[in-house]
Amino acid sequence: MHYDSKTDGRINLEQQKKRAKDLLKNARAGDLVSVQRFQNYHPEFKLGQGMAMDVLQLADSQLVIARENKFPSWSQMKAHIDQMERVRQTIEAKHPEVQDADLTTLHIRCGSDIQQNLKKAGFVGDFLDFSDPFCQGPVPTVTNLSEFIDLRSDFIAKAYEIQSQAAYDRIQSSYQKLQASTHYPRIALWFEHDSYDQLSLAYLLHHFRYELAPQQQLELICIDQFPGIQHFIGLGQLPPEAMPLLWSRRQIVTQQQLELCDRIWQSLTAPSPEALLAIVKTGTPELPKMAPALLRHLQELPWIEDGLSLTERFSLLILSEQSQVGEQLFSILTHQREPLPFLADKMYWYILQQLLGCSQPPLSIEPETAPLEWPQRRLQITTSGIALLKQEQHLQRLHPPHRWVGGVHLDRRKPHWQWNQEQLQVIHA
Repeated sequence: MHYDSKTDGRINLEQQKKRAKDLLKNARAGDLVSVQRFQNYHPEFKLGQGMAMDVLQLADSQLVIARENKFPSWSQMKAHIDQMERVRQTIEAKHPEVQDADLTTLHIRCGSDIQQNLKKAGFVGDFLDFSDPFCQGPVPTVTNLSEFIDLRSDFIAKAYEIQSQAAYDRIQSSYQKLQASTHYPRIALWFEHDSYDQLSLAYLLHHFRYELAPQQQLELICIDQFPGIQHFIGLGQLPPEAMPLLWSRRQIVTQQQLELCDRIWQSLTAPSPEALLAIVKTGTPELPKMAPALLRHLQELPWIEDGLSLTERFSLLILSEQSQVGEQLFSILTHQREPLPFLADKMYWYILQQLLGCSQPPLSIEPETAPLEWPQRRLQITTSGIALLKQEQHLQRLHPPHRWVGGVHLDRRKPHWQWNQEQLQVIHA
């Protein structure tokens, strides 16, 4: 990988200058990796015209460096770095420019990971952590919000081993604050591209389609990458100085986006995944990051070949190579296998527990580590797990616990919805 080594989006200009000089020197010397980088990122190579390495100039290697860092030009990368540095200096001096004082604002995020960074960067509005992980557990159609809160909080308490009253109080508080948000002139939504965020965004825009007051302004920040970060997972990776930059690029939520998310929410909560798949196949141009997230959500259905979800399959594949302690297994899954990371650690442990609850579990915990907390327990694949990966076994025959994917209830003792990855279809069998 040839991106900046930092993972928080801070790019050092002097380091980039040095990298450009090194790249130029190595390419002129015929280093194959350096030449490949020019082929990947320099427009003359992309046009098929070729380029003689001995005529390369520093500007050519600077262009490659900029494009590797997701900028169209060196000058635009430099401008970005300068802007980030100016904001950083004001934050460190504790005199950041106030960002959202023109309107009383409620910032909504499905998590608290950016709350402090917003404050540091000069945001003065209120913050709502709306954290209901719709990507796991029952999300059926209900007409009564109180019933829905009871259902969700009960699942969260049991699945994530949280005290029941604490889980209920947290969920109820989030929904109550959302219901009471009509007095804010502006509501700003901060989201990224994974299914955890996008399903939450779908719910919120479904909600605001009906509950947004006429005088309210609804704005959206939604990203799937940030300059300088090769493996972007989420907004929580970013430093405080990135927040004003994202704020300057926010967009007004459109009526078409509200209507799309209303359809998504109705489809997500339906007992069949067919309508949701139909939405995926449109590509959701109103919200381009939505379709890939919904597709990833559907890939958590049992696959027709072996009954495993995509997360379950990745986990067994990792363990088939080597036993792992829980936290390392989660790290490998998130950073090396998962195409669209969406799980928090407790959510992942819930998935592993489901596998451990089978009549012939496809994985096991090494006995000497069993008394430890799950991140320190060492997990290994079993003969059942190997048979599943070879498609010599099907998870349905191992009697896994029932589970939900949105509004789809999967009781694998009965015919149920399954996923066909090859044809991108759902079948009921």
